[in-house]
Amino acid sequence: MNRNQKISTTQTAIVVASTTFGVGVLSFPRSMAEAAGSGAPLMTLCGIAAALVPLWLIILLGLRFKGQSIFEYGQLIIGRWPAKAANLLLFLFFAVSSALSSRQFGDVLSTVVFRKTPIEVSIILILLTTAFSCRRDIVKFSFIHIFYFPFIFFPYLLLMLISLQRIDLLSLQPLLGNAPMKFNPGLFQAASLFLGSFIVTILIPYMKKPESALKSGTYGIFISGGLYILMVFSVLGIYGSEETKLLLYPTLELSRSISLGGGVLERFDAIFIIIWFVTVYTTLYSSYYLASFAFSKLFRFADQRLTSSFLLPVLLGISLLPQDVFRERNIVQSLEFSGLLFLTCYPLLLLIISLLRRKGGVTHE
Repeated sequence: MNRNQKISTTQTAIVVASTTFGVGVLSFPRSMAEAAGSGAPLMTLCGIAAALVPLWLIILLGLRFKGQSIFEYGQLIIGRWPAKAANLLLFLFFAVSSALSSRQFGDVLSTVVFRKTPIEVSIILILLTTAFSCRRDIVKFSFIHIFYFPFIFFPYLLLMLISLQRIDLLSLQPLLGNAPMKFNPGLFQAASLFLGSFIVTILIPYMKKPESALKSGTYGIFISGGLYILMVFSVLGIYGSEETKLLLYPTLELSRSISLGGGVLERFDAIFIIIWFVTVYTTLYSSYYLASFAFSKLFRFADQRLTSSFLLPVLLGISLLPQDVFRERNIVQSLEFSGLLFLTCYPLLLLIISLLRRKGGVTHE
């Protein structure tokens, strides 16, 4: 990779935003409604705040060990073999996360669009597309995100703004919900949507101004988090919390109900599905790239080009393991919970030990 090419602060923020706005778009409002009722927007806001903690930890570490990712400076802090064990867990998390994201993609296509097409076909296509994309270096990886970002952000923002005219504010009251919030599961589900922000660990060494990584990462979370809040606000404001709980894909139902010009333009669901395809691709791209990058560091390959191709059949096999959508949902929830804990505790442990041992910082010891 050519380290003479650098990524700007704005580009880093776009990559974080593009990565963290992904597969959960269709069903996220229902999850928040189940956890908090009419207090779903507030629960989403709390999840965004919680997601900033692991992001800031990984950025602080990246600033102490400039030019290195967590897969490299972890060995300097806690030793080679403990760090390799942690790197293996990171690889497994992002590999399984990529596989299950592709499975969720296939489930939606089989349910909504291609009802007679085998789910394996949809999964293979999205994995092939992502695997070939992962053969690019990190700078080109960021350029791909930047290219697709306008096709994700602006259409979603437009759809949500159009839906605001139909909102009934009574459906959003009381703000804290009608029943006690299921705070723990709701908070974890909301915060887990932003685990893809871990991508900054491999972006910081290529930034023009690494010291601005904290700002760019935070802006990226705020961009995607703002869209999530607006989405939850729109869905609950139109359908109410109880009806939202009954909808399999409430955001898709919202797009079907939108119309413009007195019914001249209506049924935006076809456009929405196309946008959602791109949204899934960018999120899956980052998790697949992280899995390939972690695997290459774990086994000392030159880069992730070879590993991205090697992982393709492995991820396909993992994606087909869940027998049905209910088991898949349980596995995803368990994976998100364990991933959020590990991606928070491991960087925190590294930061504490590096401070105690005076590793990193100015001297980069």
